Amino acid sequence: MRRVRATAAGAAAIVRRDAIIFSSYRLRFLSEFVSGALGVTLFYYVSRLVTGGEFAASDDYFAYAVVGIAVLQVLTAALVVLPMAVRQELLTGTFERVLVSALGPVVGILAMAVFPFASAVLSALVTIGFAALVFGMQVEWSTASLALPAAILGSVAFLPIALLMTAAVVVVKQVGAGSGFVVTCMSLVAGVLFPVVLLPDWIEWASEAQPLTPAVDLLRNLVVGTPISDGSVWEAAGRLAAFALVLMPPAILALRASLRGARRRGTILEY
Repeated sequence: MRRVRATAAGAAAIVRRDAIIFSSYRLRFLSEFVSGALGVTLFYYVSRLVTGGEFAASDDYFAYAVVGIAVLQVLTAALVVLPMAVRQELLTGTFERVLVSALGPVVGILAMAVFPFASAVLSALVTIGFAALVFGMQVEWSTASLALPAAILGSVAFLPIALLMTAAVVVVKQVGAGSGFVVTCMSLVAGVLFPVVLLPDWIEWASEAQPLTPAVDLLRNLVVGTPISDGSVWEAAGRLAAFALVLMPPAILALRASLRGARRRGTILEY
């Protein structure tokens, strides 16, 4: 029990540190809000051009796109922000403290994921709120409160992929372009900005092979009432949980292996 408390205290200290660093850049949250607001505004006017097809009205596509943008913020936090944060630790020489601490590098990296995920989830909710307040996007208030636990579940499902990216940082030191490429590919096949049914038949399978598709489906259903494309709400949530449970152990093993290999080669603190 004492060890659990000590681990929790160490992880909480890393989260506090990340929050203090984030808040020290006074305009950072404002700049992120403005960026999200501009994206929502852009898609509002793009949606005015959408008529017929998969969407009965322009407002339907606008709501579809807004939730996609919100989920993409969380995915970016997973696949881009966390690996780049570890690289930044290597550049500044502060990763050494995580390596030699009683917390250990794996738990330390997991703790480093908490604040970026929390910040991304908050930004996603602010984005949805902005779209509802400014552009009148219709929100299913009866189920909207469930969007927060759904977003947290989605974050946990994305975490194993983030850990694999972080393991690559430890080994090759550079994964910025690669993580951006993965985010782009996942967003294209997961129906973030357009329905999966518009994809060519030969690539539709990819929409089911990653957690972004059920995450977007689930949040759209809870926030704006869009029907789940395949199955029910509970099935979508179950798929997210399954991705997390199945992928987390090999992701942690891969991270441990990358740390052991870098120690053995003497390159763990190189950048």
